[in-house]
Amino acid sequence: MASRRASLGVEHLLRYRPDSRNSNRSRSSSVSEDRSSTHESISRSEYSEGEDLAVSEAEEENQQHSPSVCSSCTEENHIQQALSVQQARQRSYLHGSVGPFQSLLGHSELKRTLCDGQLKVFVGTWNMNGKSPPSVLDDLLLPSSLQRMPDLVAIGTQESSGHREDWEISLQETLGPGHVLFHSVELGTLHLAIFLRRDLIWVCSVPETDSLSTRAASAFRTKGGVAIGFSIFGTSLLFLNCHLTAHAEKVKEREKDLKKIFNSLDLPKELPVRKKYRDVTNNYDVVFLCGDLNFRLTRTREQVVESVAKNWNPQKTELVSPHSHHYHMQFLLDSDQLKHSLQQNRLLKHFEEAAIRFAPTYKYTVGSYELDDSAKQRVPSYTDRVLWKQRKDGLVQCRHYDSVPQFLSSDHFPVWADFQVQLKPGRETIPLSGGTFNRSIYLEGMKRRVQAWDPNKQSASSRHSCALQ
Repeated sequence: MASRRASLGVEHLLRYRPDSRNSNRSRSSSVSEDRSSTHESISRSEYSEGEDLAVSEAEEENQQHSPSVCSSCTEENHIQQALSVQQARQRSYLHGSVGPFQSLLGHSELKRTLCDGQLKVFVGTWNMNGKSPPSVLDDLLLPSSLQRMPDLVAIGTQESSGHREDWEISLQETLGPGHVLFHSVELGTLHLAIFLRRDLIWVCSVPETDSLSTRAASAFRTKGGVAIGFSIFGTSLLFLNCHLTAHAEKVKEREKDLKKIFNSLDLPKELPVRKKYRDVTNNYDVVFLCGDLNFRLTRTREQVVESVAKNWNPQKTELVSPHSHHYHMQFLLDSDQLKHSLQQNRLLKHFEEAAIRFAPTYKYTVGSYELDDSAKQRVPSYTDRVLWKQRKDGLVQCRHYDSVPQFLSSDHFPVWADFQVQLKPGRETIPLSGGTFNRSIYLEGMKRRVQAWDPNKQSASSRHSCALQ
């Protein structure tokens, strides 16, 4: 189960994808399987043995016909051998031993799956402004600053374009065959999707969801929160995507929105907990909160626009004056409403946020890098955020926190964060998901990858770089 295929470097993945970077997609899984079922369980032994056979055949063929297979790729494509009969007698993959070592979720299995016990988590958020997303999502899901693919990808959107299935297929197509859609939830224009490295679906509990509209009387639900909770091995995770009340002066309303969401979401439902608190964020080891939280900067619009112009290039991708960057960031963030709420609000004081080093993510003229100068005169602000909360210090480490100014279809820039989460072994008293995932989304995503792949466009350099990918 300890396949490292899903941990391929981002550059390796991009090299074989036909996108704006003139690359080609990696080979897809078969798309000719039965499409009648939306969620289907993968056979664990079939996965291990079938993949092992496929890799062995690929290695043998490439050794005979292509000497260009690099040693690093051979290592990346190593698949765990099938279990022995004796091992199979000692455990059950659904309701077996609850001991720490022979358990499916035990210490040895954790080390075999994630050798350092660290889960790489990617969390992204984007207010889409009701517009269709770009055809290529690499800048959001595969940022060049990442060296390795994450194990878990959580993407929350607000004011989504309304085509949930197309959006999920686009995410699947971009992430590739190493990840599957574990679960998703939506409420009105709010949407949250969790993709997992495909071997990890065997060590997760059944995903549980809940949602709340903070505008219950409104037929068009744009404000509120959606959540997905589950455990991986012995660590419980909660992902929250929220869209809170707008307008600069409504700080208290935003805090009330969060309080209502935290106290109304009924999670977990089946996952065992020692004590279930009213505040849902106290029921999990690690909580990730993302979304258009709508907190604003209280500086004047002229002050913020001037600071942005002095600090970043017109594309908002590079610092113009790195030496004065700290001063400008401090000037902006001293007036950030969310920073004050994190310090003073009782419900938020245990949440953390990484240092912000990117330009304000709202509000821009659609289709350009220019800050909006319409009649409403919105003050540019950091409305789009990723926060986390941990039950014990040291569980979570944020390694990157950035925006995606290349996406111009909305008046918001997406924001993403990359984390490492320390996992602990678990026991099989939890309701295991049994390897379920959204099969129809996976197949359609792989179909699109196959359709986009054109060997005739492959450059000579990429043809000879590596034959296994």
